[in-house]
Amino acid sequence: MQLRSSASLIALAVTLALPAALQAQGRDVYKLPVPSQTMMGAEMGRAQPGVAASSPIGFGPSQGDIFAGLGYQAKTGTVGDQDGALSVGGGFFNPNEAVGLEVVLTSLSTVRSGFGSRLVGGAKIHKTLQSGMGPIGVGLGVEGLFLNGNEFDTKPSVFLAATTVQKISDSDMFNTATFNVGVGNGRFQGANEFVAGETGIGFFVSSSLRVNPWSSAILDYTGAQLNMAFSFTPLKNMPLVITPSINDVTGEAGSAARLGLAAGMSWKY
Repeated sequence: MQLRSSASLIALAVTLALPAALQAQGRDVYKLPVPSQTMMGAEMGRAQPGVAASSPIGFGPSQGDIFAGLGYQAKTGTVGDQDGALSVGGGFFNPNEAVGLEVVLTSLSTVRSGFGSRLVGGAKIHKTLQSGMGPIGVGLGVEGLFLNGNEFDTKPSVFLAATTVQKISDSDMFNTATFNVGVGNGRFQGANEFVAGETGIGFFVSSSLRVNPWSSAILDYTGAQLNMAFSFTPLKNMPLVITPSINDVTGEAGSAARLGLAAGMSWKY
């Protein structure tokens, strides 16, 4: 069974927003007890690589953080044509002191139907907790809220996500792992249930391994499909995150695996 194109693009929009959203928290999340010179360089400008490839995470941006990103799929799961999405968003309040709020605006189907022809919104309330084993982010959100346009073939999805970052070694390579788990409806259901229009609950899970200070390897199961990605930050003094991916590796939500590419940046005002 194939996922509908709008769901694929909403997932793509989430993918491109994640690295920038995590970057807003990442400068605290990824700090080690004794930072290496390489990590200190990352604190001065290089962004953190992404930790998921379509699933939402528990962390989010703080007050004054804004981000933008774009995503591209060489082939969608339904019609088989190329398509893309563009997202902008920002954070409000402080998730370390109380709770944070992330707001995202996404233009779907920007390649085929044109920029702004279909707009959706999303929001997430999130909290960062400190524990003896590392920081934990918990987020409750909604994505895919219809704002403009028509021919939406998927409904908004509500989710609850929890994410933790764990230090696994003292070396400069393979030193940090991220684990993410959550539940939600809509696109987080199994592929067959989603296509059938059911309103049940599904689960998602993802994990990433920090390969070195500027890259990470990602495995992400969205509830409907399995994605593999490699996220990297190519520029030392610019918060740019690039995440190529192979979506639906097992062909569960379509006829074959599909290539995707996301890029995001974040700023603080």
